[in-house]
Amino acid sequence: MLKYLPLIFLFLCINAFAQQDSISAEKDSLKTEKDSVDANIPEGLTARDVINNYISAIGGTDKIYNIVDRTTIMRGSVQGINITIVSYQKAPNKLKQQIKAGANEQLIIFNGEKGIMEMAGEKKEITGSELEKLKYEATLSLLTDPGHHGVQLNLEGIENIEDKDAYKVIMTLPSGIKWTQFYDVESGLKVKEQKFINSPMGLFQQGIIYEDYKEVEGVLYPFKIKQSIGAQSMEFTVSSIKINSGLADREFEIE
Repeated sequence: MLKYLPLIFLFLCINAFAQQDSISAEKDSLKTEKDSVDANIPEGLTARDVINNYISAIGGTDKIYNIVDRTTIMRGSVQGINITIVSYQKAPNKLKQQIKAGANEQLIIFNGEKGIMEMAGEKKEITGSELEKLKYEATLSLLTDPGHHGVQLNLEGIENIEDKDAYKVIMTLPSGIKWTQFYDVESGLKVKEQKFINSPMGLFQQGIIYEDYKEVEGVLYPFKIKQSIGAQSMEFTVSSIKINSGLADREFEIE
């Protein structure tokens, strides 16, 4: 079914079709990452400090814990194909995402335990490492207490991202999957994220650049998001973020 979809839509959907062996594949792909600590890191600074600075920069722990639900709408256009992504999240870790790309639609739902992807009238259960990643991506307050969720943090250095110095933090999920995040040295804001996506087409590195932070209900969010997967690149503009609109649990039900 995938081969009949527009290429851009395929890449948006690719993670939902990941194989069961993606955990080991991602571990192998990351073995070459540098483990040494950059000498430019201020003495005594830890990954936890970087994350705490980020939380403070976007509004603080109390503001984050006050978010019961969030609805985000963002739009973009690639090669003449208009794309709209609507994401619904509800604490602690429920997620519903609707993607429209031209005439094609995709739905992803995670009810806190189980995940499914529906496209072209067909449903597929999300399993393995992709289910684990979905769980953590759906958690609204993940960074306020990573240790509680079994996530390990490691500060690996300083790199230049978009002409600015940024701290490089590695997040390691309980299964061993690693996410790389970059936080601006001056502002504390997250400016980039890197993940690996394993699919029937192979292993891809996904890069996301975050820009144009704006305040919504006391919390800063990026309103411009640049995403690259393999050789494909896309840019999205957030058109709306609604906080605590009263999303019902039935929005996240899986039949």
